[in-house]
Amino acid sequence: MKWSIAGYGDIVTRRVLPALHALGEEPVALWGRDPRRAARTAERFSVARSGGDPDVLLADVDAVYVATPVVGHVPLARAVLAAGLPVLIEKPLAGGLGTGGALGTAGPRAGVAYYRRLAPAVRRLRQELGGWTPDRVEVRFRCAFAPGPDDPMRWRTDPAVSGGGVLADAGSHRIDLLLHLFGRPYEITARLGGRFPRGAERQAEVALRWRSGLRAHCLVEWGDGPPVDRMRLTGGGRTVTLDPLDSGRVEGAAGPRTKGAAGAPAPLFLPPAANPHQPLLADFATAVATGADPVCPVAEALLVDDVIIAAERSDAAGGRAVRPWG
Repeated sequence: MKWSIAGYGDIVTRRVLPALHALGEEPVALWGRDPRRAARTAERFSVARSGGDPDVLLADVDAVYVATPVVGHVPLARAVLAAGLPVLIEKPLAGGLGTGGALGTAGPRAGVAYYRRLAPAVRRLRQELGGWTPDRVEVRFRCAFAPGPDDPMRWRTDPAVSGGGVLADAGSHRIDLLLHLFGRPYEITARLGGRFPRGAERQAEVALRWRSGLRAHCLVEWGDGPPVDRMRLTGGGRTVTLDPLDSGRVEGAAGPRTKGAAGAPAPLFLPPAANPHQPLLADFATAVATGADPVCPVAEALLVDDVIIAAERSDAAGGRAVRPWG
C-alpha cells in the first residue's frame, strides 16, 4: 500500500518508516507542522512528498499513520476517515483529553498502535489464561524521563497536548494489556503525583477490580532508580511473570520445559520483533486488505482512555473508587 505519515518524531523515524520499508510497503508522503523538518525527514527516508499542509496526507495514498502529539490524533484521524481512507493512530488514542469518542463509529478502518498485543509472550499468556484464572495482577514500570526546556519530548509533560503524564504514556500500553486479557474492570481507584510544572504526573498508582474478583495493582512512574517493567499474575497456587515485559521471558508457564540450574523449569523465551511496529503495520495492512478488524480497533482503545479519565477523576476525589462504565 501507499502510506502517508503525520509526524516526524522518534516513533516515526525509529520505528514506523523503517518498518514500512522492511515490509515492502510504500511511504509516499509525510506531513508535519514544520515543513522544513518534514522535508528533511522525508529526504532521509526516501519519501517522495512532504509539507506543512495536512492535505498532503490525503492525496494518492491507501492508508495514513498518525503519529503526532496526542492532541492531534483525533482531528487528523477524523479528516482521514472523512476522505475514505483507513488510519492507524499512535497510542493513546486521546488519553485524558476525552476526545476519542468522536471516532467511536470508525469500525475496522481505524486502529490504534497497542502493538504489545502481538508480542509472542503476550499471546502465550492469553493461552495460559484459557485454563487458569488468576486472582491478582501486579504491574510495575519505571524509567527515567526528565526533559529539559529544549528537549523535543517536552510536550509529553503538558497534559493539554499529551493527554496526561506517565499513565497516558507508558501506562496506557499496560492498561491496554489488562483490558485485552481480562475485559473491562468495574471499579478503579488512583493516586497521581509528582507533577511537572505543566501538570503531567510523574507517578500513577492505579488499582482495578473486576466482578470476577480479580484485582490489579499498577505502579507506573518516570523517576530515578533502576528501570523496571514487569507483569506478574498469581492465583490458584501459580505465578506467571513477564519480566522484563518486552524481553519475551515468561516464568511459570504451563507445559513441559527444560530444567534450570536449580532444577526448576527454565523460563520460556518468546522474543518480540526487533521493531515491534513491523508486525503492527503488517497486521493493519492485512486488516485493510481483508476487511477484518486490526489488532486493536478504536472501540477497544477508547476503553483505555476511559480508564485514564477514571483514574484522573479518582485522584481528584482523593482516591475515591470510580466506576467508568456505570
